[in-house]
Amino acid sequence: MSLCFHSPVPADRAAAAAAANSVRAMENDAAFANLYLLREKYGTELCVSGGMLFRRYHSGIRAGCYGFPLGNGDLREAVSLLAADADERGIPLRLTLLTKAQCEQLEALFPAQFAFEPMPDYTEYLYLQENLAALRGSRYHGKRNHIAQFWRGCPEAYIQPLIAENADIAVGIAEQWLAARSDPDEPSLRYELSCIREAAANWEALHLTGLLLYDGANPIGMTVVSEISAGVFDIHFEKVVPAHPHAWPVVVNEMAKCLAGAAYLNREEDLGERGMRSSKQSYRPDLLNEKYTALRRGKEL
Repeated sequence: MSLCFHSPVPADRAAAAAAANSVRAMENDAAFANLYLLREKYGTELCVSGGMLFRRYHSGIRAGCYGFPLGNGDLREAVSLLAADADERGIPLRLTLLTKAQCEQLEALFPAQFAFEPMPDYTEYLYLQENLAALRGSRYHGKRNHIAQFWRGCPEAYIQPLIAENADIAVGIAEQWLAARSDPDEPSLRYELSCIREAAANWEALHLTGLLLYDGANPIGMTVVSEISAGVFDIHFEKVVPAHPHAWPVVVNEMAKCLAGAAYLNREEDLGERGMRSSKQSYRPDLLNEKYTALRRGKEL
């Protein structure tokens, strides 16, 4: 049996999400919204077969790589199918963005047949929902102060659910955020904006949710999220207009409150950027989800 890959379309969401949910996936590259919205950036293709979600990539940092098969099917057979696909394409079998647990699964099934390398810039930051919602204790003292300062300075501020009918407002906030930067034409930032626009256009099909933060009649902040698996949510986009810097922890805190009952919020990786790393660490992650690549050592499994 060979795998039939294709570029993701919204209709793939149900099957892909079911596969991710069956293994309680927590990694952001398992979120279907990411697979769809970032499909051009990474040349993403997928295939759902035998209860397994297969992913392969043709562009960017993931070029020539496969994702770890997700689902309740036969993992040994799934990896063997990826090996056959790689052999047919004449490329090494390389899997990317594996969690530590996935590396252990691969090693147990195929002892000494894969070489593993860490990807430190792609370690994901996960937080217990209850911690970001409550911000209790001395470690969050600074965050609570910023939030209190915001509400004192903006007594007319309020939160509104982000839904398909007002998703264009989130796009407007992102546009304001980008326009105020010193590098508004930076390609990765322009691409992110295009992804936010596409998310707004496919809101319900991608099962997105989120919030808008208003100061009176003015929208000043937004967050876009989706569920990776039961109780685990990925924070896809988060933006605040430059005039309200104290609103950043407000949208983090309010989004966590809106997701009451969830277990974890995945705030994704820092990509090695110092400012992003400092920001993610400042919220005191409860789990660091380390990532690895796995390269097949020989020609056969």
